[in-house]
Amino acid sequence: MNRPENARRQCTVRGWILCTVAAAILLAPCAEADAQSRDPLRDSVLMQALRDELKRSTEQLRMEGLEKPYFVAYTVRHRRRMQASATFGSLLASWENEGRLLDVEVRVGSPSFDNTNLERGPFQLFSLGAVAFLPSEDDYRELRREIWLATDSAYKEALEALARKRATLQTQTRTEDTADFTTEEPLSLVGQPTPEPPRLEELESIARALSGSFRDMPDVFESSVTAAFRDQTTFYVNSEGSTFVRHDPAASVVVHAQTQANDGTPLQDFLTAKGPSWSGVGDLESLQKEVHAMGASLAARRSAQTIDRYNGPVLFEGQAAAELVAEVLLPRLVGIRRTSNPFLDRLGARVLPRFLSIRDDPTLSGDGLAGSYEIDDDAVPARSKVIVENGFLRTLLTTRSPIPGIERSTGNRRGRGPQASNLLLESTGSLSDEALRNEFMAFVEERGADYGIVVKRLGRSGGTADRRSSVADLLGRRGQQSRGMPVQVAYKVYPDGREELLAKAELVAVTEAAFKDITATSMATTLYNFAPGSPGRFLTGNEHLVSISTPDLLFEEMTLKRPGGHLPDLPTTKHPYFDN
Repeated sequence: MNRPENARRQCTVRGWILCTVAAAILLAPCAEADAQSRDPLRDSVLMQALRDELKRSTEQLRMEGLEKPYFVAYTVRHRRRMQASATFGSLLASWENEGRLLDVEVRVGSPSFDNTNLERGPFQLFSLGAVAFLPSEDDYRELRREIWLATDSAYKEALEALARKRATLQTQTRTEDTADFTTEEPLSLVGQPTPEPPRLEELESIARALSGSFRDMPDVFESSVTAAFRDQTTFYVNSEGSTFVRHDPAASVVVHAQTQANDGTPLQDFLTAKGPSWSGVGDLESLQKEVHAMGASLAARRSAQTIDRYNGPVLFEGQAAAELVAEVLLPRLVGIRRTSNPFLDRLGARVLPRFLSIRDDPTLSGDGLAGSYEIDDDAVPARSKVIVENGFLRTLLTTRSPIPGIERSTGNRRGRGPQASNLLLESTGSLSDEALRNEFMAFVEERGADYGIVVKRLGRSGGTADRRSSVADLLGRRGQQSRGMPVQVAYKVYPDGREELLAKAELVAVTEAAFKDITATSMATTLYNFAPGSPGRFLTGNEHLVSISTPDLLFEEMTLKRPGGHLPDLPTTKHPYFDN
């Protein structure tokens, strides 16, 4: 759970249980017939339809005079979703649905040169085939028909893409010889079904109860609470012989609240709880305490001061440190060819202080970690990898589409591209809370400043400030332009220890280069769970949860300013709940 500043050391609700990895699994060669005979999911009508159509496609799919596919993969995501939203104690919407989505991946040519990696814009970078809805019922013949049509469409699209690629390269000099695809050993995995999901009535009850807390908060003008659950089972087969059935449940509670400062400045805040199980979300008492704390913070910010401009030491504590990593640094750590990510050309270079390292480890589970899995969406086994070692960039997170300098997959395909799992920032030079604050104030004194700034919460990766797509995250385009990053909760800290709440501020031009200038970190760490590309919303599509564990981060110099833009007028009349 991503908590407000008064509970900053653990941002996940206690009691999250990683259902996806707690269940017993079977990991064996794909050809092991005994495993197939024992597992009902592997022998399901859907899996039989996928295997039979895959066999037919690999044997018969070929247009006269043109290449046949050298690789075909089918991914079906069977999703059951439920969601309830409420405001001020009244239910806004409540629904649940169930469906199957098929993703067909077809490659023609050869692993060294195929129909992918075309420079045709961000969405085409991930276009490998076709997507289609499948019947939710186990109708074998109808499933085969839908799979057949989608495969035919994907094959024809692949042929066209390969022809365009060849034509383009006839007028250009190819400056790199990196292959388009890697080969992997076939693997098989079958997980146990997800435990019984919550009932929709439970979600409605939590949404009503939490949103009803705002009835006693006259300073909150707007609010909403959304409780949601997604039970997803992924079925996968490919022409190399890999197959898996993986369960990816996810639960979420998202609370938003908005108001205006006395001068009209819009103010907002949020809290989220995201994890792979509904266990723990039902702790209504803990959630209500956090909602009341958030409301009290918003009320205090209404009359708090603003700053015109500040340049100096900034300490990111708790959730803010994790959000900063998620917003600026994380998009640089994924490797996709032909993007504007500067880290693509910095393998071996120093990108962090020498006392910091970064590790991505999907094999870790428990303790609130939400990014765990045992096999990625390319059927590559999950494994721990060091991305940054003692400040130096060693690798990037990749899929089976290699990038220059990284020839093998790191096992991080999650959806359409690479993404982190459990990202751990580890420091060899950590300080106690008291020592870190002393170091922070020493920088303030050295500059002759009246105060320093402590940031406790930002506003993008968990809030409502920016709702850009996950494709933008994957492309790593963030942080290159001088745009502001909203700061939701921050304090001026004076040499005598006084803290003065700020109404609102904005970080100026924070890029990945700033992380080289981190001067110190805390011993304690914060765990933050979020869904990249779904700020402040519950993941209902193909997104995956990511966990970031990070210490507090001290920067010797950063710039904050007053947010720009027009200030709307305050409401003309009083809040109707308190007009008496």
